[in-house]
Amino acid sequence: MAEVVKLLTHTYTDFLVHGHIPPTDVIKLLISKMLGYGILIFSTLVKLPQVANVLRAHSADGLSAVSCELETWGLLVHTAYGYLKGLAFSTYGEASILFAQNVLLLALIYKYNRMPLSRRLAAVILFGGAIAAVVTGNVSLAQISHAYDLNNIILMSARLPQILQNFRARSTGQLSMITYAANTLGCVARLFTTMQEGGGSAMFRQYVISLVLNGILVAQILVFGNKGVAANKAKPASKTT
Repeated sequence: MAEVVKLLTHTYTDFLVHGHIPPTDVIKLLISKMLGYGILIFSTLVKLPQVANVLRAHSADGLSAVSCELETWGLLVHTAYGYLKGLAFSTYGEASILFAQNVLLLALIYKYNRMPLSRRLAAVILFGGAIAAVVTGNVSLAQISHAYDLNNIILMSARLPQILQNFRARSTGQLSMITYAANTLGCVARLFTTMQEGGGSAMFRQYVISLVLNGILVAQILVFGNKGVAANKAKPASKTT
């Protein structure tokens, strides 16, 4: 945030005091920083509509546990990469916030879909162990960089089961339009900030892939909605004689 204040002061001094138009690079960096912090603030709300949908319906219909697990892992790797690489928090901070929200969503999916206890414990051990390893310095930057390169595969693996499930069911169940539309717009903004702040080609590719996959999910929500779920609820119970 101090960088934003410094850039704003520099821009104010150049333009309003001296009457000079600030250099293009300064303007781009200022926009990038403001977008980064804007995304960071907005990310606190991204998954909440999805969580609210599940709580309101007392159902996780249409949500793929595998997709959520893989996405949660991908967000954890993203957070660890930014942390160990020493990037500005504004360039990766939303991943840590979304990770926390995803953990809550995953817990709800486990609850309402009655997932086995062994699977729940495995998730706790995996995510908890990974966090402990990063925080205690048992994971090197080289190791997390290799993991981050695999994040694109993880990202596709996380979204494709959900996309295929939607196509098969001809319904998106409790998927939230607000959540996935926000994800899509966030990817567009992140493409700009990554180019401006040197996030690297791997990070740029990840946002391109994420943009495409989230865009497909938004299109599915628009086309399918929760028609399949509504139809199932509307079917009368079969009578037995």
